[in-house]
Amino acid sequence: MSDLKSNSLPDALRLVISSVTCAISAPTTNSNCDVSKEKRTYWSPADSTTYSSSPPKRRKATDGGTHIREASALRRHYQWRISLGEMMQKVAVELFFVLVVLCYGVFVVLQITMGEKDLVLYKFYIEICDITVGSILLMEISLKMIAFGTIYLRDGWTLFDTIVIIASFILSVFAATGTKSTILLKILRLRVVLRILRIVVVFERIKKRSHKMVFSQTEKPMSSPVERVLSILQELRYHPAISNQHRSDITFAINAIKNNRLYEVNDELITNVDDDTQNWLRGELLKAKDSNKIIIDPKQCANQRSSFLSPLPDSEGTRIEVTENITSIDEEKECIKVIELSRMSSAQRISLLQPNTLRTSFSSEQVFKELYRNLCCWDFDIFAANTITNGHVLSHVGYQLLYGLAAETLNIPNGLLINFLEEIQRGYLSSNPYHNAIHATDVMQTVQFFLSQDELTSFLLPLDCCLALIAAAVHDFRHDGFNNSFHINTSSEIAIRYNDHAVLENYHVAQSFLVMKNQDCNIFAHLSAEDFKYSREMIIQMVLATDMARHFEEVALFKTNILPASSSEQLNIKNLGDKKLLLKMILHTCDVSNPAKSRQTMLRWTNRVIEEFFVQGDMEKQLNMPISPFMDRDTIVLKKMQVGFADFIVIPLFTIWAQLLPVIQAGPFKILQGNREFWATLSDEVKPHMINDIINELVIEQAKSGHVETRLESNNPDDTHTGLQW
Repeated sequence: MSDLKSNSLPDALRLVISSVTCAISAPTTNSNCDVSKEKRTYWSPADSTTYSSSPPKRRKATDGGTHIREASALRRHYQWRISLGEMMQKVAVELFFVLVVLCYGVFVVLQITMGEKDLVLYKFYIEICDITVGSILLMEISLKMIAFGTIYLRDGWTLFDTIVIIASFILSVFAATGTKSTILLKILRLRVVLRILRIVVVFERIKKRSHKMVFSQTEKPMSSPVERVLSILQELRYHPAISNQHRSDITFAINAIKNNRLYEVNDELITNVDDDTQNWLRGELLKAKDSNKIIIDPKQCANQRSSFLSPLPDSEGTRIEVTENITSIDEEKECIKVIELSRMSSAQRISLLQPNTLRTSFSSEQVFKELYRNLCCWDFDIFAANTITNGHVLSHVGYQLLYGLAAETLNIPNGLLINFLEEIQRGYLSSNPYHNAIHATDVMQTVQFFLSQDELTSFLLPLDCCLALIAAAVHDFRHDGFNNSFHINTSSEIAIRYNDHAVLENYHVAQSFLVMKNQDCNIFAHLSAEDFKYSREMIIQMVLATDMARHFEEVALFKTNILPASSSEQLNIKNLGDKKLLLKMILHTCDVSNPAKSRQTMLRWTNRVIEEFFVQGDMEKQLNMPISPFMDRDTIVLKKMQVGFADFIVIPLFTIWAQLLPVIQAGPFKILQGNREFWATLSDEVKPHMINDIINELVIEQAKSGHVETRLESNNPDDTHTGLQW
């Protein structure tokens, strides 16, 4: 009898994976997930190396149809094994063998407790019972061996049980013959040991069978796809042909689904990682799940007060409130003053923004034209744009990106768009080294780079592109320079308002929609109710996806739902959920894309990030709080921070994008890898104040070599909707 080869389990597991995919990707419908008719066929115990549920490929018959007849006979043979396996798994059959095993266990216990005289008196009946039960159990083993192959014996208890039953049956036959052989009589004494072993085996068999029977008898109407998936996994888990390793894997899958841990990061991620990086990952990204927490015995902590229930005191014991940079609710309700740039002509806007410090032989209009000609390039110089616009980079670059789209999709005049962008520009604190209007504009421009790729444009409507750019513009609106953990630990006003959940992200998007309460800034005023609902939901989802605490979950979803299974397959956005996920990942990727920019640009952003980190670290030190990882100016190791951020955040993201977009593989991904190696080769002694010296050295080297960085142009040279015109 041939074994059940490894191909049989993938058949079953493919069905399970298909069911899980249906449950996750289409949780509201079961129409495409009906596997009940197929599952018995896929889970059939026949040797799948020769049997398949699908018809075999036709082959040319070289001997007048002999091969066809042989194939037909082979299918009938394995169909018979399938039917046999299904019969052996029926509840009635399982119940019969459970009762036989249970009665035999009682019989074995009685044998052990009987005296010698009783054993001699009832010897004939005992032997008959032994042989009868042994025959029944041997028949069960034989039938399952025929149905499932020798893989049935891979389970340790099953193999041990089989050996004990066969040995006991053979000894029972010899004992029944009344042999007088001295050697056989000595061997027959082993029956006492075998009977004891039988008791152990009997209880194990009853335990295993009862688990399966309880599962089979407690089938309930399934109200959700996840219940169906768990039912399939449970049935597969108790399948006799499943090895212990696969059974353990299935148990892991069941627990992951039950505890909603499908998209959590594995613990192996942070093994062999330095302490600073581990603390950063655990503090910002790997939030502890309730399912992983141990419930402490209340008796052990009856006299203790949990530390997190106590307020964080300052030096005088009062609660700290962080409100310096937070706009109050009363201020939010005030009428927003709007600068009427809508009446300005293009020339007036250019003259308004003529830089005083920029030394160039070009006129302002020529400088603008040259700058915006590269607006769809990966290496667009956002810092030069900020200088040229006298610090009004968001309103001007944002206008260039949006005015064509806004007129087409939002049906608003240019003046209204300018009002909105100017108000968003003012909402960003210029005192923040990093989370300011320059960063928001950089993210906005990088989003445009993604949106202009041919591989994505066919899946996105003009309104989707417009919403993605708006979400990028507002994704850090009114950021105060402190991260979510700081707000939560200090019980700030917005942390309380948003219940410690995505505090800043909720705040940014809420403040943005408050701006639109002013009719002079309401860019959605002319949308239908349905389009407004769609637009609001998309912007909220995109901005909330920039919360780093959701990084690993979103990346896992992106890989499983969007990334094609093989390189030969094309990107396929199947439904609205996939489109939302795509847009969320575009914004999130652009938000953390600094390490994939040119070396000089990357270093300038690093300098700003470190400066803002130190501000928070100094504040935490002042408040006697634990200093967050990489925010202590006295102990920071710049190399660890940059390599860790690249390895755990940016590279996994760009690895996925490199498989989807050739332009990412050709440019940004290689730049990212080069920057990562740059940091890895630096000494641990490199400090933040040395970054400016490194930048100056790069500028000098580029000037000497006359090096000009290659620009990654959009796949769509005629991007009329981006407003790349005057």
